[in-house]
Amino acid sequence: MKPLKLSIVMIMAIAVMAMTLPNQVQGQDREKMAKERKEMGERIKASKIAFITEQVDLSPEEAEKFWPIYNEQNKKREELTHTLMERFKGHEENLEISNEQAEEMMQQGFKQEEALLDLKREYHKKFTEILSATKVMKLYHAENNFRRGLMERLGHREGERKPEGRGMAPPLRERPHHR
Repeated sequence: MKPLKLSIVMIMAIAVMAMTLPNQVQGQDREKMAKERKEMGERIKASKIAFITEQVDLSPEEAEKFWPIYNEQNKKREELTHTLMERFKGHEENLEISNEQAEEMMQQGFKQEEALLDLKREYHKKFTEILSATKVMKLYHAENNFRRGLMERLGHREGERKPEGRGMAPPLRERPHHR
């Protein structure tokens, strides 16, 4: 009977190991993905800095004053947008909420969007203390162009088809006339 008990214990041990192994692998996968995400974020940030510096034509003196302020603004903007996204967390697919709850959520959203606009105005003033208005305008264009290019590259990386236009069908191509 001892060999039978030993066999049962061995089978149970193997079963427990088999059940916990996927969790360990998933944990390692999560850690790996988090590390890759962080590295990708750092590469994107470095690319954005280089892109903006070139597009705005920042002098070394301007860059030295500008980047700490810009990074400060980005940190505050990320905090606000995170709060904005949290507002809908848990309600993405289940919009079974009362009218009062929906109205309250929307009013909170308006307040957060106003806070984002106030932040933009505050930092616009700080930027114009360092850079000319022309360079600040170039900054805004560079940010939009970088964001658009990044989204396009990420879409291509995921194997998505390049959009032909903003929600529009591709233009019709004329067929050659046969005579």
